[in-house]
Formats: sequence, C-alpha cells, structure tokens
Amino acid sequence: MIKLTLFVFAVFMLQCNVIAEITASPGDSIDAIHYKINIDEINTSDQTIKGWTNIIMNPLVQELTQIKLDLKSLTVDSVFVNQFIRPYTYSNDKIVIDLSESISIGDTVNVKVYYHGHPFHEAWGGFHFSGDYAFNLGVGFESIPHNLGKTWFPCIDDFTDRATYDVIGTAETGLTITAGGRLLDTINNGNNTTTWHWNIPYQIPTYLASICIGDYVEYKDVHVGIEDSIPISIYTRPSSAGNVAGSFINLHEIIEFFETRFGPYPFEKIGYTGTAIGAMEHVSNIAYPNSAINGGTSSEYLYTHELSHMWFGNKVTCSTAEDMWLNEGWATFCAIYYKEVLYSHATFLDEMRTTHKDVLQNAHVIDGGYWAVSNIPQEVTYGKTAYDKGSTVVNTLKNYLGDSLFFDAMTAYMTNDTIAYSSRSSEELCDFLTAYTGIDMHSFFDAWVMSPGTPHFSIDSINVNEEGQEYIIDIWFKQKFKGFDFLANDNILEVTFIDENFILFTDTIHFSGKTGHSVKVYDKNTMPSEPILALMDLFEKTNDATTDNYSYFSEPMEYTFPSTYFTIYVDDLTDSAMIRATHSWVEPDSLVNPIEGLKLSPYRHWKIEGIFPESINASGKFFYSISSNLDNELITSTIDSIVILYRENAADEWKSVPQTRIGVWSVGNIIVDEILPGEYTLAVWDTQIVDIKDDRQINQISIYPNPTNGDINFEFARTGNYELKLFDNQGRILDSTIINSISGVWNLESKNYSGIHLVEIFEAGKLITSKKIIFTD
Repeated sequence: MIKLTLFVFAVFMLQCNVIAEITASPGDSIDAIHYKINIDEINTSDQTIKGWTNIIMNPLVQELTQIKLDLKSLTVDSVFVNQFIRPYTYSNDKIVIDLSESISIGDTVNVKVYYHGHPFHEAWGGFHFSGDYAFNLGVGFESIPHNLGKTWFPCIDDFTDRATYDVIGTAETGLTITAGGRLLDTINNGNNTTTWHWNIPYQIPTYLASICIGDYVEYKDVHVGIEDSIPISIYTRPSSAGNVAGSFINLHEIIEFFETRFGPYPFEKIGYTGTAIGAMEHVSNIAYPNSAINGGTSSEYLYTHELSHMWFGNKVTCSTAEDMWLNEGWATFCAIYYKEVLYSHATFLDEMRTTHKDVLQNAHVIDGGYWAVSNIPQEVTYGKTAYDKGSTVVNTLKNYLGDSLFFDAMTAYMTNDTIAYSSRSSEELCDFLTAYTGIDMHSFFDAWVMSPGTPHFSIDSINVNEEGQEYIIDIWFKQKFKGFDFLANDNILEVTFIDENFILFTDTIHFSGKTGHSVKVYDKNTMPSEPILALMDLFEKTNDATTDNYSYFSEPMEYTFPSTYFTIYVDDLTDSAMIRATHSWVEPDSLVNPIEGLKLSPYRHWKIEGIFPESINASGKFFYSISSNLDNELITSTIDSIVILYRENAADEWKSVPQTRIGVWSVGNIIVDEILPGEYTLAVWDTQIVDIKDDRQINQISIYPNPTNGDINFEFARTGNYELKLFDNQGRILDSTIINSISGVWNLESKNYSGIHLVEIFEAGKLITSKKIIFTD
C-alpha cells in the first residue's frame, strides 16, 4: 500500500513537472526586445539552413542565472552572451544557457546563437522547401504549442513576447529573399550571392516573422491611405506575374474598407509572397498560395482574410491560443463583411447565413463538442469554433452595439496607445468595450464568448390594442440555448412589426432570462396602421440558434428558403403574401400530453410565419436525414416511422396534419398538404411500441388477398378514418388512399405493381401498423 501510494504520487508529480515544463514559457523570466536573424545559407537541394540569431533581452525577474530559448529540430553550434561563449544544454526544443553572473530587472543582455540543420515542418506549419523555393509558416495546426517561429531561429516563442526584427538572408544571385518590413539593403557579395536586409520596426510575436526564398518577380503599387501612402509589394513566381493585377483588382477598395472601419493600416507596407501552401498572415509579408494567384477573384476572400489580420492578430494579438477567435474569428468576419461594401448586402447576408448554418449544424461535431469561443482547447485552436463561430459572434456584437458605435469602438481599441502592438484577452476586450461604450458588455460576453453553445430567441405571442391615437403592443418572448445549460441576460434584439400592406416598422426589445414581456407604445404618426404580425430579427442581424429568411409572393411558384431545409409550393395565389421560414436548431416545446411511442425531435424544428391571404393555397416540403448531423438522434432504427407534427402557436398542442413521405426511413422529404402559419417539428413513432400498444386492433385488421393481382380488401376492428400509404422496397411512396369506414377496397389493379411492397396504415395521423403486400403479375 505504501509503495503503491508513493509510486502513484511520484507519477503524479512527474506528470505535473512535465506539464509545467510544457506550459512554461522562456518569456516568463526574460523579454526579447530585438531579434537580428541572419540566415547565411539556404540549401534547397539538401533542405537545410545555416545561420545565427542575436537577441537583445531584458530580465523580468531578479537574480536570473539561466536564459531559456525555444529552438526546434536544429543543431546548436555555439552560444554567446555579451560576446562571451557560454555553456548550454539543448533538449526538448529548449536551449538552457548558464550565465556567468546573475542578471536582474533593468539589465540588458545580448544572446547570440549559431545553428544549422534541417528545419522542422508539419503538414502545414513550419519551415518548408518546395523545389528551388523555401519559406516558413509561423504556426502549426498539429503542433502544441502552435507557435513555430522556433523552426528557423531561437526565440521566445509565444503569443505575448513581442520584439522588433532585422531579417538578413543570403541567397544565390538572381534569387529573391522576402521578409516582413522594409527592405533596407541588398548587397552583392561578389561570390554569386546576394544578401537581403529587411527591418520590422514594430514589436510583433515570433510567429509573425517570416522569410521566403526563390525566383520571384515583384509587382509594385502604392495605396494612398487615410494617413500615409502605403507601398504594396506582391512577389510571385515568374509564371504567375501576369495574374497579379486580375487577382488583386479590388485590393485598394479592400484596404480602404479596413482603414475606414478599424483605423489606419498598422505596418510599413502591404506584402504578399507566393508560396506552395498557405495562407499565413506574417506581418507585411503574407505567405499566399500560388494557386490563388490565378488572374481571377475566386480567392479574393482569402487575401482579404489575411490582410485583416494586420489589425486582428498582428497589431493586437490574442494573448493565448485559447483565445484564437480574437485573431481568426474577427478575420473570418472581415472576409465576409467586406462583401457588403464591395458587392451587396445580399451577398454578405447569404454568406453569413451559410456560415452560421454550418456552425449550428456541424461545428460541435467537427470540433468534438460545444466549445466557448474563448478558452477553447488547443486541440481545436484552429477549428470551426474559433474561425466560423467566432465570425458569427462578431456579427452579433456589431448588431448589439449598432454599426456606428461598433466601428467607433473597435477603431478606438485598435488605436489605443496601451493596446496597439500588444497581446490581449477576451476579458480585456470586454472591459474596453464596456468603458468606451458605456454599455456593460459582461452579459453579452458571458453568453456569446465565454459559454459553449448558442442562445435561441423567439416571440411567443403578441397582443395589439388601439387606444385613441396610440397602439399598445404587448410582446411575450422566450429563450432557449443550444448545446449548453445557460440563459443569456441583457439581450437586445430587433422586432419588426408588419401591417396588412406589408409596411415594416422595426424596434428593439430588451430582456433577460428564459422569458420576457415588453410593452411598446407607438403613436399613429410613428406607426400609422395596426400591425398584424411581429417577427424577431427579420433582417438576420443576431446569429442565434436559428437560420431564417423571408420572401414575398405574388403568383404561384416553388421557393426554397436558403439554409432552412424547407421548400414551399405556392399553388394558388391571387393576392400578395409575405412568408418567413425559420429553422430553429433547438428542440421544440414538448407535448402537453405525452404519448407513449411518440418522440419529438431533440434537435430542431421550424416556424412558418407571415401574411397569408385567404387566396393562398400552398404545400410545403420538410427534409429529414440521419446523416449531415441532422436527425441521427431522432431516427435511430428502421422501426422509427418519421412524421411531421404541427401546432398553430405556443398555446396549442402538437398534432398530425395530412402529409406524404417521399424517401426511405433514413432520408427523404415529408410533404405537408397545406402549409399554415405556425410551428412544425419532426417526430417518430416507435412502431414496436405502437404495435404492442394497439395489438388488439392490429390483430383484427384483415388484409386480403395477399398475394394479390391488384385489388386489396381491408377490414378493421372499428369504424374510423384510415389513411393507407403504399411504398416500394426503396421506401418511395407510390400511392395512398383514405378509408372512412370499418372496411374498404383499394383498387390497384390498373397500376400493374409487381413484387414486395409495404402498406402503412394511419389512424388520426398516427401509424398503427405496417404490412407487406405481394403483387403478382
């Protein structure tokens, strides 16, 4: 017992030491002020590099006796401190340098490391060779920690230690070396080599430093910015040089877009260098995939995403990998939102809606769970949650503050003297926005940034009273939460009121918790006619757990509402209609009176709203599938019979409506004969439970002859309203009929059916049994 206890304790302490070693950063004790990186030799044939790096450093603690640096998979030749050679150890990607005497806060030390070798790279990040080209990508998706500055120079490799840089590289004359910052000099060494000297005067983390080597052609331009003229350098392979103008045709407008919304461009040049893979937002020298420089604008979003990082990620950096949404979520938002300015609001809205649907449907599956965008596990740092959900959170924040205040606040954040060129956390962004706007942002950040999952908001009901020259409108609303047990507070949401002439009037409501009630009073000068409908977030500004959109109809047509899995078929219409379809990615309200064997979807439902004139006649198609992360928790086996249930409003009970299933048990569509305003949900009957429950009636159902050459007789235990559906062996519905009696004949001889088919029998919308029928020739 004692030995076992001691062993377990020893293992525990060993694990703690290993964890501490992994998580501790050299930057905890010393700060790098300036790097001078000199790569003397880049051998693309042997795929090796050779060079030295000099680091000017300041201690952060008293009596420091060792300096630790990160360096990965290279060979250290020697180490000097203040020009004196020093002993060191090098293992587990750490150089530990023993000092001749301790140093303390206020001291300055010069550390110079000579090294060579074959640099590390993973599938994406690291230092790569590609034919006669070489380049680095500053982070790795697989490596933890993700920072990979250490693959080509010794450094303090984290997100918070920031320094200025000189990057000096030597290559065969005729080749070009690019890096971040300004080109200070090129030196012909007289031995068929040329040395290139680049300088970055701004303090940046190590992962944003860069170097590229190869046969490049430079495309030059200048952008007249809001403060300065900004040089533009785009380096490409000679074969791609003619494509630059076409691929970057909108670059000037995109730069202007960023400057007018987030402040002046924060670095000395705008730079892109073509690389075999990418893209990576190195400061003023973005590694950009050669394939994207194709003469067209198909990858415009990609260079926009990377350019936005000059503000979000480079000027202000996430302080930890767990807060990567501050870099990638904002950049993803920017790469969607710029399209509103460059193209149209509809273009932006379509892409944001598609992104949002993908998040709600797939992010928790792809990333292995529901995660908050802040404090995300490092295994999914670069996953869909940080990028795509992060972008939807930014979009929601924009609506929460309003466009004008949002952009004013973010410009102030980016240009704040203590924030610019530093690393920040989500909490610090929250505190800044609270102080700047005068709005307490903690409830918003608690719900949208710090909590997994997504809030869901809906209107429960409204009541309109006309009193003199005023309309008094009571609105009741409620909140659910997808993926987490939480309720958001201090919510600000738009509600749009619509009158019979389709005139829209939009206002905001404020509420906290599970339910809310708001009373709105409008004089008739403000709201000239009585509203007959209220819709929450009609213009899709809040990315809650819904995907929705609306359309106007003036004639018969088929229309699929994007990202909702719902299609409407307007068969007759002599007046105008307005219809919105909302796909809610949360469970519907439960049955008031539970029914054994009937299970509602635990994951999603629909709400169809709008102005439906009396002349409209419409049916609707609802999609179901056990794949695509849709209904796999609802439909779990072939014994589950899928149906649609309907209710008019939240006070109503779910009930069956006339419908037809097209497809097999696992995937297909359900056609509802008449679409009415209200809520719809998928549900399944467990046919084993239903069969057991109704065993007496089922045993008294006679079906004959079987086999049959066409006509089938049905005799039931009691008089009722029975719906019969005939399916082939692929689950496709072939025919249906109604028997409103205790018996009846289904005449199918003229249909010439052959082989084994299935008949499902429903009573009052409820499946009571299914039987195999054999048709003979």
